[in-house]
Amino acid sequence: MPNDASVTVRIPASLKKALEARAREDHRSLSGQVLHDLEFAAAPAGAPAPGRFLGLYAGTPVPTDVEIREVRARLWGRLTGSRHA
Repeated sequence: MPNDASVTVRIPASLKKALEARAREDHRSLSGQVLHDLEFAAAPAGAPAPGRFLGLYAGTPVPTDVEIREVRARLWGRLTGSRHA
């Protein structure tokens, strides 16, 4: 998503330091961290947080071990050129 607007705000130095620390931990720029936090805060109630998948597929069918092995064999067969089915 292109960023086409800017906002200038004054915040306490302690908050800036906290945001910078979180940005470093998450491998983001300060601007990226602020954008991430604002998107999270502005999301509608009950909406999944951006980048969060825990619980997103709750209640959906879970593949069995047999299904996972079958798909894995088919994918690896395509990658290696062998004919697993």
